[in-house]
Amino acid sequence: MRKKLLTLFNTLEEERNSLFSILNDYNDESINQQPGPQKWSAQQVINHLILSEKHSVGYCQKKLSFNPDLKNAGIGSAIKAWTVINYFKLPLKINAPKGIDTPALPTYESIEETKRKWKIERENMKQFLENVDNQYLDKELYKHPFAGRLTLQGMMKFFIAHFRHHRKQIDKALNHH
Repeated sequence: MRKKLLTLFNTLEEERNSLFSILNDYNDESINQQPGPQKWSAQQVINHLILSEKHSVGYCQKKLSFNPDLKNAGIGSAIKAWTVINYFKLPLKINAPKGIDTPALPTYESIEETKRKWKIERENMKQFLENVDNQYLDKELYKHPFAGRLTLQGMMKFFIAHFRHHRKQIDKALNHH
């Protein structure tokens, strides 16, 4: 189960590295330019992803700090994970939860600073996934703001789907000018 978690983490890292190889072709002004009123710049979308991952892993770490009694994952957890992952395929818009929404996002930030922050958060995530006790791998540890309780595997699958969803938004923001 841990091997699957780390495979999902590696997929997420490959996606991030692919994005950053493309961003090398853009300057800070382009990355920070909003494509329209009330639209996030590429940098803001990336910071939304960073904050989402940071708060999610932080929640799991905090939850584990007091020896919680967690439910075993079952069919309900699998259905919730499937739902949250496939939600991104629908043409629906959902507002970002408080703390990872517009007021929480920098209006301007260098791409180097953004890369630095994300690298730190991904290192923290990897360390957490490598070291979380085996007894929690099949438990409903992660609490998604809309779907509810998921396993760590469900969390990682959500991160990948979330990244891919917002990758399209990043590409649109970069290509609007």
